[in-house]
Amino acid sequence: CLQTLRAQGPKVLSAAFSPDGTHALTTSLNPIAQIWHIESGKCLHTLRGHQNSVHSAVFSPDGTKVITASHDKTAKIWSIETGECLHTLTGHADVLRSAAFSPEGRLALTASDDHTARVWSVETGECLHTLEGHAGALRSAAFLAH
Repeated sequence: CLQTLRAQGPKVLSAAFSPDGTHALTTSLNPIAQIWHIESGKCLHTLRGHQNSVHSAVFSPDGTKVITASHDKTAKIWSIETGECLHTLTGHADVLRSAAFSPEGRLALTASDDHTARVWSVETGECLHTLEGHAGALRSAAFLAH
């Protein structure tokens, strides 16, 4: 074991590495996500703003942003440098389970228990498309690399 990161909360729900491998991101049953410096093991930012547990979070392809997906039916896009929330993505009618950035980082995708996925502009936070027609809850969001 190279490093043990002591995340806040009773249970870690997800963990991810930054594209360059220098940072980690954790989520928990608490309404927060945490950004960690791998080498030192120190928490650099605690991302606060969700009203319920954060199910998943990932770094953008360029490592400058994070997107979080929460039980509070929202996703948030955050700045890695400042820990500031840049956009709150609202519109889903149920819990968000997953979120992803497109390979070039211009779009975000959210997956929800409301049987829809939504495509968002990372720059503006605007919902561009709602993908309907699923028979059940969506548990994961991903883009195909081209």
